[in-house]
Amino acid sequence: MDINSSMSNEIQEEHHEGEGEGVEESDTKICDLPDELLQLIISSLSTKDAFRTSILSKRWVDLWKKISKIQLEEGEPEKREQFLDFVWRLLLDFDCSNLKKFSLSCEVGEDAPQINQWLHGFINPTKIEELNLDLKGIEEPLVFPDYLFTCGTLTEFQLCMKHIFQIPSRVHFDGLKNLILENIIFPDSSTTQPFFDGCPCLEELDLLNCSWLNVKHVCISSPLLQKLIISEGAGDDDDEDDLGGPNVSNCCNIVISGTNLKSFSYDGDFRNVYSLYSSSSVIDAVVKVQAHEWWNEGCYRDVGYSAFSFLKGLSNVEKLHICDAINDTGTLLGHLPLFRNLAELSVGDHVSPIELSCEALLTVLRNSPCLQVVDFLGGVSLPKDASNNSYKILDPLPTCFREHLKKVNIYGFHGSSVEEVLAMKFLLREASVLEKLYVFSPATYLPYERVMKVCKRVARFPRARRCKIEFESLHKNKKGNGVRRCKIEVESLHKNKKCNGVKGKN
Repeated sequence: MDINSSMSNEIQEEHHEGEGEGVEESDTKICDLPDELLQLIISSLSTKDAFRTSILSKRWVDLWKKISKIQLEEGEPEKREQFLDFVWRLLLDFDCSNLKKFSLSCEVGEDAPQINQWLHGFINPTKIEELNLDLKGIEEPLVFPDYLFTCGTLTEFQLCMKHIFQIPSRVHFDGLKNLILENIIFPDSSTTQPFFDGCPCLEELDLLNCSWLNVKHVCISSPLLQKLIISEGAGDDDDEDDLGGPNVSNCCNIVISGTNLKSFSYDGDFRNVYSLYSSSSVIDAVVKVQAHEWWNEGCYRDVGYSAFSFLKGLSNVEKLHICDAINDTGTLLGHLPLFRNLAELSVGDHVSPIELSCEALLTVLRNSPCLQVVDFLGGVSLPKDASNNSYKILDPLPTCFREHLKKVNIYGFHGSSVEEVLAMKFLLREASVLEKLYVFSPATYLPYERVMKVCKRVARFPRARRCKIEFESLHKNKKGNGVRRCKIEVESLHKNKKCNGVKGKN
């Protein structure tokens, strides 16, 4: 029994009522199209729907067997045997000579030998262009076909598996442009370095929660690399010693050299040592830190130094997102580079506000003379003592406040402290060319009346003539079934310098 007969009853039941009408419509609209075009149309469907077309007429029985895309995704655990049987029958009936895109997402478990055979069967080294593998629960090594690593047609490769990545001795991806590796464990330095060296045409590289425990040193260098994303998630204890700190002996020295790199993003806990070279081309950068509860003052200081080392290589960025970890770098702040091209700056996280008097923040602001937009992702505050002595603490005032800063976005207003209002007062007063202050409150427990009261108070603060203020907040519906979004706008000052009224709308 082939794959057609194995699923015919199910398909006929689902399409029984409209089958005749569907065939008639196909005959009147696409029956005259050549097989090649029909196969292209079928390839845009899911694999299951592509197979369903085999019941339309005799002509369609074999058309699906030569489509260019296969997507296989395992469903519920209780249907695993059906899934395994379907894939085997598919492999027997399907013509893989035309397959350009292959995607497989499934639990491996004890069936690694079967998965290995699937990979060898579906991957055609002379045709495959896009390969996406999401393999879970691996109990024994998967063996990828050696010819995959010398495939000249492959342009996109995405691999997600929490297991050792078996890399052959010879790697050469002539056309690989996009590579995403997630949760994989690199085997050792001797095979990991040749792997990256064998990707000379990479334009985008994502390394998501990968383990470098077995690797001492690696250099990632590609003349065409334009975008690099590195994520090291908190919660993986493999790199921590018994005392709750990073295991320095297991750190990997990762050197990044990108002469054509445009976008760089790091989000993690700096469990490895990174060095960034030849990065003057980067215009969009993110440096975020995932803190651990067990971190002590020394950990924060070390992480601050690591974040600082990244910033040193990002002096030409136009957009930058940083956390406040660099505040622990002490005297190194005086050596922070001048960000001459920086136009958009995002600071902090979505958890807690950053102090406007923070030494690291002030240093970045002072070193960004052309800054136009600042986003405070977790809110911003100004302590009372700093507010009373703002001219001393914030002296010298960043040049951008007087010349270029047009918009300030505060995304984490909680309305729980006067320090938040003091920060807004200072920003409105000192940013003499500011055109808009946007304040968003995600705290649904904050009453609308409280937001309106704060807005009216802020509306009385001195500010640039053209500056508009906009408050936006979320509030629970009175019946408790959902959330509504409210917006309050404060118009700009008239020439007579009187503050306009506040307009609110739900």
